[in-house]
Order: sequence, then C-alpha cells, then structure tokens
Amino acid sequence: MTAEITAETFNSLVIERSKTIPVLVDFWADWCGPCKMLMPMLANLASEFADKVDVVKVNTDEEQQLASSFNVRSLPTVKLFKDGQMIDEFMGALPESAIREFIEKHLDRPADEHIRTASNLAAAGQHEEAITILTAALAEDPGYDKTRLALATQQLEANHLVDARLTLNGISNRLRFDNAVKPLVARLELAEIADRDSDSDSATLEAYISKHPGDLIKRAQLGALYFSAGNHDAAMKHWLEMVRTGDPDAKESGRENLVRTFEILG
Repeated sequence: MTAEITAETFNSLVIERSKTIPVLVDFWADWCGPCKMLMPMLANLASEFADKVDVVKVNTDEEQQLASSFNVRSLPTVKLFKDGQMIDEFMGALPESAIREFIEKHLDRPADEHIRTASNLAAAGQHEEAITILTAALAEDPGYDKTRLALATQQLEANHLVDARLTLNGISNRLRFDNAVKPLVARLELAEIADRDSDSDSATLEAYISKHPGDLIKRAQLGALYFSAGNHDAAMKHWLEMVRTGDPDAKESGRENLVRTFEILG
C-alpha cells in the first residue's frame, strides 16, 4: 500500500493525484475481518499496476468524518477516484480476479487518445473526421465500449442513424441499461421517429395534423422533429395528446417518447 490517507492528505494524495493517475481508496478498520482478507490482494494489485494505479487506505476508526463524507456504510468499501471524482466503488472482499477487472475497466487504453482527438474535432464541428478516427480505433479494440459510445454519439450528431444503431447494437450487455447509455439510445430512437418520412418537415406536419388530428403516427413524428430542433415543450405537448386521445398502442408510444425525453433531459 502506498499511503495511509488522512483528512489532511486526502485532497493532495487522492483528489489531485487522481487527475494524473487513478487512485483506489480502501476504507478499512482493524476490527474488520474481511478488510484483512482484502488487504493482501490490494497489495498484490498495487504492485501489478504500479505506475498505472495508486492504492491507498483510510482507517475509518481514525478518520470517521472522512469516511462519513464519502458515505461509507460498510467495511471494507473500496472507491476509485479518477480525474478528481469518485467514479466507481465496490464493497466486501471480492476475489482478486474481480478486483483486477474492476481496475482494468477504468485504465486508459490506446483508444482513449483517439477519443480525445475525436472530441476536439467534434467540438469544431468536424463530425465526419471524428467518425473516421473513432471507426479506426474501434476496429483496433472492438471490445472497448467507451469508443463505441463515442462513435455512436458522433454518428448520431452527423445523422447517420443506421450506423449509430449498428454501433450501439454492439454494446456489452453490462452497459445496455447504464445511465451513460440510456440517454444516447433515447436520442437515437427519437431521431429514428423523426426520420420516418424524410420529406416531411415540422411546418408541413403541423399543417397536416391541424386537418387530421387523429393521425397519431404523424403526431409522433412531429413531436420528434420538434424535439430534435430543441423545442421540447412542443414535442411533449404532442406526445401528451397521444396519451390523452390515442388507442392503447398510441398511448404507449406517447408514454415511451415522454420517458425518452426525461432520460435525455435528466
């Protein structure tokens, strides 16, 4: 173990240090049997991941306020800090192989540099160039979900909906319902609804629905078009109308679109 952390050293040795390298913090106590089972495994992993991860510990009996501030309710609790934030945790004495997997999923991989480059390109509006870089990076490391999510995001920004769907279909099962994934899937689903009839714009659909208010399929598309344009209130108005007046299928469709909206907007 590289250090015993106190409230005085936590900011420098954990928060600031994690901006350079991930820091694994073991909250333990001397009376805790599972803590003593976990410590040798963490020591082995500290050696194995030297220069890639720091492993430190906090004695919760001596640093009760520090433990409380991080909502430590059972021992051992291990929290991972990266880029100045606590990003993941586990509780209990897991097998060493499981802890290794826990650490590895948060380590930078070669694709991370490509993701950063693509992000800079996208910020400058160069989505196609970002897609090219991320496609190549995903081909080199197809199991890296972070690249897959970044690529799907750029494909969606560029309105390559079929490609974005194929990319997201390859996401690992453990991430399908992750909070980072659900808003992206919801955005794609609404974009697909908006794109059902590529010849119809919002003005044309608005005029059509004023004459055919019972066409709830067109109403769903109009709501999706409004949402894609940033007019969220107008979008939700149409989906609420589907819930209010539609048959069971239309009601469910309207409800699903409202849920997608909440997932995207938080």
